[in-house]
Amino acid sequence: MMFTRGFGSFGTFCRGLGAANPGVWIALGTLFVAALVVVIVLSVKKSHKGANSAAAEALKLRFIKGELTEEEYLKMKDVLGK
Repeated sequence: MMFTRGFGSFGTFCRGLGAANPGVWIALGTLFVAALVVVIVLSVKKSHKGANSAAAEALKLRFIKGELTEEEYLKMKDVLGK
């Protein structure tokens, strides 16, 4: 009779090493790194968006003060939008 560790008849899932199975730790590490990359990418995009909106606000203020013509404002706004 063979004894296995694991979940009943699913003993082959954790055969031998149980939680010390290297495959489990590799998978958890990969999952952690992927989550970290997603968080970093989203935070960079958010900070970049904030800088762009600040520039658009400054441009709008210059137009309201009369420092820019409507043509200049629209051209610069188009450049910021890209």
